[in-house]
Amino acid sequence: MTGGAGPLKYSPSLLVPTAALLSTFGAVYGSTWILAILGVIPSQVLAMIPISQYAAGFYGHHPGFCNMLINTAFSLAAALFVFVILPAGDLILGEEPPEADASSDSMRNGAAYRAVLYTCVAAHWATLLTAMHLAGTTSINPLALLGLALSLGCEGGLLFTVAHELLHSVRPLDKALSNILLCSVGYMHWTCSHLAHHRNVATPRDPASARLGESLYTFLPRSVVGNLRDGVVMELDRLRARHLPFFCLHNRIAWWLGVPAALLLGTGVMWGPVAAGLGLVQALLAIIVLEDVNYIEHYGLQRALTRTGSVERTTAKHSWNGNWLFTNSIIFRLQRHSDHHAHAHRPYQMLRNMPDAPQLPACYPAMMILALCPPLFHRIMDPRVAAYSKPHPHMYMSPKN
Repeated sequence: MTGGAGPLKYSPSLLVPTAALLSTFGAVYGSTWILAILGVIPSQVLAMIPISQYAAGFYGHHPGFCNMLINTAFSLAAALFVFVILPAGDLILGEEPPEADASSDSMRNGAAYRAVLYTCVAAHWATLLTAMHLAGTTSINPLALLGLALSLGCEGGLLFTVAHELLHSVRPLDKALSNILLCSVGYMHWTCSHLAHHRNVATPRDPASARLGESLYTFLPRSVVGNLRDGVVMELDRLRARHLPFFCLHNRIAWWLGVPAALLLGTGVMWGPVAAGLGLVQALLAIIVLEDVNYIEHYGLQRALTRTGSVERTTAKHSWNGNWLFTNSIIFRLQRHSDHHAHAHRPYQMLRNMPDAPQLPACYPAMMILALCPPLFHRIMDPRVAAYSKPHPHMYMSPKN
């Protein structure tokens, strides 16, 4: 995966829904697959494996328990891919080479780059619908069902990067696909609230900018509620500006609430409460994954007040960045976050690395895991915030939470 690979460089993004599809079928058929594989291996080969006889005996006495463990292990495939394989891949492959920043008109306008995004939208919906169908029409053990919900949540959380790229596009089709993707996780208001994030980033007015010393667990409810509030306020302002009544089809708040609710209701009617429950839980987990990403993207970085009392303009120093090759190919260079905030409409393949901007010590997935342990996260990140933040007498100050 080099700078000259073109759109194929981002084809690994399809590994995420593929892993989620493995989780989906594995949660139901994983033990059947393992038994089928073992059935074609010669007994002489199996006898050479020291633990094989013990495993066969244990399975003979506890087949139900073993099948449950195998199916549960398969159900976690996508979660393991996101939080184990991705960081490991970055350790092996390292950072993107300098030539990856080369630009051309074909990169700026290439339909092939957008086609990768469109394919991810289709793959996400195919995976989610298949999972809810199997959850409602087959017997999945509770642990495997929880594992599947976690994997789907991880997949949906990373697919926010696709919705993010599409909502910044000027093309009506892209904006529509962003909404189609976001309705699967009940976060359609993000198409508006994220624009407010760009305007208010790294200030106390932005709920999606984590404060210095703030834990993920304090940030999470603040950001979720604040994003919803920002989206609603922006939509009400839009309705007033167009002299439209609140109760009308043009009110997007009704669509934000109604479409995901209708999706869950339809799922329950077609495939039952277990399928609808899976759809709800995966959406909640996907939102947590998104907000975990939001937490690390601007943690502790603040824009100062100028002498006139206005807020300084957003610069490269107000976002945390990463140039890790494997993760960038999966999440469409979202880790090049400073350039994205400087040029919000710049397509992902054109985003530049800014080595002088604040740099994370590891890729997004690794930092997301680290954020789950606030003392360790603060021990590693707070000194970095201090190193990248220049003292200013009018700097916004936020208390530790």
